[in-house]
Amino acid sequence: MSRTAEDILEFDRLRELLRRQTTCAPGRRAIDALAFSQDRTALAAAFALIAEAIAYRRDAGEMGFGSLADPEPWLAELESPAAVLVPQKLLDAGTLADTVAWLRDAMRDNSRINSAGAGGAGKFPLLTARAGAIADLRPLAAMIRRAVLPNGEISDDASPDLRRIRASVANTRDTVRKSLERMLRARGGDAGEDYVTLRNDRFVIPVRAADRRQVQGVVHAASATGQTVFVEPFETIEFNNRLVQLSEEEAAEINRILAEISDRLRANLGPLRFAVETIAELDSVFARARFAREFDATLPEFTEASLELKDARHPVLADTLRAHGRRIVPMTLALGGPSHSPGTNAETVLVISGPNTGGKTVALKTVGIAVLSAQCGIPVAAETARLPLVDRVLVDIGDEQSIAADLSTFSAHMLNVRAMLEAATPSSLVLVDELGTGTAPEEGAALAVALLDEFRERGCLTLATTHHDRLKTYASTTPGVLNAAVEFDEINLRPTYRLMVGVPGGSSGIDIARRLGLPPRVIDRARAQLSPEAHEAAALIAYLHRSRDELEALKREAVRAAQDFAEEKKRLQTEWTDRQRTRLKELEHQFAQLLEKHEKEVARAIESVKEREVRAQLEKQTGRRLVKARGEAREEADAVTVAHLADSQTDLGIAPAQSAKPVAASDLVPGARIRVRGLPNAVTLRRRDDSTAEIEAGPVRMKVSLADILEIVGAQPAAKAGLPRGVTVRTQPSAEPAGEEINLIGCTVEEATRRVDKFLDQAALAGSSHVRLIHGHGTGALRRGLAEFLRTHPLVETIRSEAEDRGGQAITIVELKE
Repeated sequence: MSRTAEDILEFDRLRELLRRQTTCAPGRRAIDALAFSQDRTALAAAFALIAEAIAYRRDAGEMGFGSLADPEPWLAELESPAAVLVPQKLLDAGTLADTVAWLRDAMRDNSRINSAGAGGAGKFPLLTARAGAIADLRPLAAMIRRAVLPNGEISDDASPDLRRIRASVANTRDTVRKSLERMLRARGGDAGEDYVTLRNDRFVIPVRAADRRQVQGVVHAASATGQTVFVEPFETIEFNNRLVQLSEEEAAEINRILAEISDRLRANLGPLRFAVETIAELDSVFARARFAREFDATLPEFTEASLELKDARHPVLADTLRAHGRRIVPMTLALGGPSHSPGTNAETVLVISGPNTGGKTVALKTVGIAVLSAQCGIPVAAETARLPLVDRVLVDIGDEQSIAADLSTFSAHMLNVRAMLEAATPSSLVLVDELGTGTAPEEGAALAVALLDEFRERGCLTLATTHHDRLKTYASTTPGVLNAAVEFDEINLRPTYRLMVGVPGGSSGIDIARRLGLPPRVIDRARAQLSPEAHEAAALIAYLHRSRDELEALKREAVRAAQDFAEEKKRLQTEWTDRQRTRLKELEHQFAQLLEKHEKEVARAIESVKEREVRAQLEKQTGRRLVKARGEAREEADAVTVAHLADSQTDLGIAPAQSAKPVAASDLVPGARIRVRGLPNAVTLRRRDDSTAEIEAGPVRMKVSLADILEIVGAQPAAKAGLPRGVTVRTQPSAEPAGEEINLIGCTVEEATRRVDKFLDQAALAGSSHVRLIHGHGTGALRRGLAEFLRTHPLVETIRSEAEDRGGQAITIVELKE
């Protein structure tokens, strides 16, 4: 990739936008090191890490390294075997170790929070792995903090010898000071001479020059006026010498401590550099995540050949305009296809035309910066970006004329284009601005057509801008070439900067000249000079633009109408479902009331029979017939309900679901979600027999024919493994068995009585004499509720608890009437 391409596309200014998002010097260097790559795997890994950083900032907060001083100076110094770091650089090394400890702890805590119960690395496995790979540098930090105080001084705790030396220094100084103060008191001098001071790092006392001979000692200095001299008495010379010796010992011990710490750091130079590299990578990753947030950038998807950008923007221009309170106009385009190898008809060339200052060059730079960003591991400033991996970006934009090199504008362009032709491959992106300008229009247009045709035949993705009508015609008539235009507002006579793919653009030079204030008579003369063909071409282009605008308006209206229709349909379906649910509840209630009324009338009729034996016989016979009649009535009611729902759906315009293939009876297990002919939504299968199935739809239960079951929706009830994350399965009581025992453990009293009622019906129809109800001990509420229900049940003769060795009060035995 040519450095010139980076310069022309302003890639360095994009780097500067990224540098603004970093928090430490290593992160800024990592941004500077981002390089153009064709390694699909490496780019995918980089964007996966950025995606995690975006999620981390959203869910866990910010991550920055602002407290970290640049470690490069002291790391470079440690490369020398004899180098000893000064205290401030040791503190910087300690800050690095502290930062590593914080990073490891932060990622470990987030991993623990987000992976609780999941057994994984949490929501940020890549970031956690990066942090976890750094060595634990806390021992180094502890060593440095113990030896070096925050102000850069060496602590007394750095070593026992240093503590001993400093204690000796303090004691000796105290001794010297007290000796000198005793001398001053003995002399009884003036108040101005009654103090102890230091000269040449030795303790002295001030003495008047006239009284110099009264104090025996060494003169170290005199005052500015010469009236006072500073004398070290002979009595304290030995103590001062001792202080000098102790100071030298202290300096030697401090140097030994610094050397020891430096050697320890040097021994860990590899882990330290790896830590810096990891922090640099993470800082650059989070900088790119912040960039994506600030510029609404997306993570690109790499394709084999096609280039698709939706609402793409040049981030540098967007940043510049934002500083002036303006917003950039995004662009959308698509080029290429499944394959744009030579000889195919994939649309690989885009010819952009339109007025000057209309945004043609910006469109080229936007595409170029999008491709460079993606292949340097930087989010693309667009809503969506699907881009090919190109081997190079070839650019010819701007005026390259040079007086010193004796190059005209045209010559410079031709030299650039020649170099581009020599380098271009089917995997290259070619961006050419104002192709064919700088020479006679006819020759320039002919050259431009020939060059575009060459790039097209090679299969390069090519974008070129032009004012030549011949190139617009070429784009309209050549397979694989598209026209595009930057829009011009003919009413306000100014560009809108909107890119319209599929139509050519007009130059609008005369209109722009009029807007810029050229005299009207000059404008009129210019228009009179245009050929009829030029007038016709301008009129055709204007018509195409108006037609496109009308089609875009119709398309927007159609999309809006479709959305309105979908919302209205959803509203009607919801209202219909609510009405049907309410109606079914009413029917259920009426049906229950009719059954209850009928049973009461039968009971009264039986009670009116005087003969006891006859009455008992009638009770048994009537009970069985009531059970049978109730079942038949329920089946008829269910059939009517299904038919009613089917008719209502048809009236509403809802097409009944069709089954792709018959549902196997073995797949119809209790708890399965199924679709039934006539019902709008999936329902739950409660149980089935050879020909019918009991289903549950909300509060309503009914029987349907197996032939009316259209399909099974979703996975069958099974173990929870494999369920989508976030989906919770709440198990329902299993279907009532056809035998003589039912398990009610875990049911409420209401649910248990409903199930027992149906279970007793089945048992009576099967001719069972008794059944067992397993309800467990618990609090006893379920056993008491069932007992109260069973005492009034028409099919129950007696109830009792099971024998103690078979379950005792956890099981109720129900004797059925004959």
